[in-house]
Amino acid sequence: MNQLTGITFKLGRHFFKKQSVLLYILLTFFSLQALSVCLAETPGDQTIISETVIIESKGDAGIVIAERRYAVLKSTVILDISGKTIPLCDLKVPSEALVEYRLVKDQGPVCVRIENKRLLQGATSLVIADDDG
Repeated sequence: MNQLTGITFKLGRHFFKKQSVLLYILLTFFSLQALSVCLAETPGDQTIISETVIIESKGDAGIVIAERRYAVLKSTVILDISGKTIPLCDLKVPSEALVEYRLVKDQGPVCVRIENKRLLQGATSLVIADDDG
């Protein structure tokens, strides 16, 4: 009887070790999942959206697409129809372009890349929009 109790005790202790390891693994897994969800919802989210659009006009620090202002930073890559890098002042509008941008919380969209595809009638590199900033 004493020998049977000793075997049961050893088996029980071994069983609880396995359960503890499994419990730690599950807790770690779910903690990492919760952490990844929290990080995905932070304002610094860097998801880039890419769309072919009509750029209606431009100003000193942005472009206008569908009556919405998109900020253009010094780091924004702007390509003309031939694929050459140009500054914002040389971008001809109105035009059809592939625009990659980020949505920034509490601000408007910020352009990462603008690739001019086709000039539309009356396209010019002059600033043809009032720009607040």
